[in-house]
Amino acid sequence: MNSANQTVLAYAGIMLAWTLAWALKVSIIDEAFPCLAIGACSFAWWTTAKALIWILPALWLCRLSGRTLKETLNLANWKSVLAWGGGIGLAIALTGFVPAYLDGRQLLPNAWSIPLFSALFVAPTFEEFLARGALLGNLQKAIPFWMANMISSLMFVGMHVPGWYFMGTLTENIIRPVGGAFSIFLLGLAFGYAAYKSRSVMGGMLAHFLNNLASNA
Repeated sequence: MNSANQTVLAYAGIMLAWTLAWALKVSIIDEAFPCLAIGACSFAWWTTAKALIWILPALWLCRLSGRTLKETLNLANWKSVLAWGGGIGLAIALTGFVPAYLDGRQLLPNAWSIPLFSALFVAPTFEEFLARGALLGNLQKAIPFWMANMISSLMFVGMHVPGWYFMGTLTENIIRPVGGAFSIFLLGLAFGYAAYKSRSVMGGMLAHFLNNLASNA
């Protein structure tokens, strides 16, 4: 079995586990333990779930393709990370900053919160390590980058589907042209390109961070 097939099968298993985590949280945990439904406890639940369901399999996938964590992060390539991740991320962020500036709205968040911390740091780190570090990185071993980037971007959209479903927003996110599944697919392509050009998953993380910063002002 080649690396592309192994990656797709692993992704299917990750998505099954992620869907079960959502079902467990919504149907059992929130009712039995109301403290876990909101705030810091909910944040701890989801961060732990992502670490177990996303990051551990992602580390295994990287090892499966012969890459170490050091090689996936490639921190020595920080200049390319800043150039490509920062450049692409800033270009995306400007689509949010410019309209906000013209409308007289604030450009940056004015108060810290748990959801903001999750959006700016947890989401870019965890999502990019799985989607670009593991999935895209492994797919590139078997197929051309452009094809691997499209497939991993579709997988990136899929990572959001269980949450949309259990929050009752699946149809809305599938059909709306801006801010839904199609926008996330395009962002996935951009983050993937940033990771590819910088030769580091950190490029995707930085671009993702800047996008979320503009989105959460």
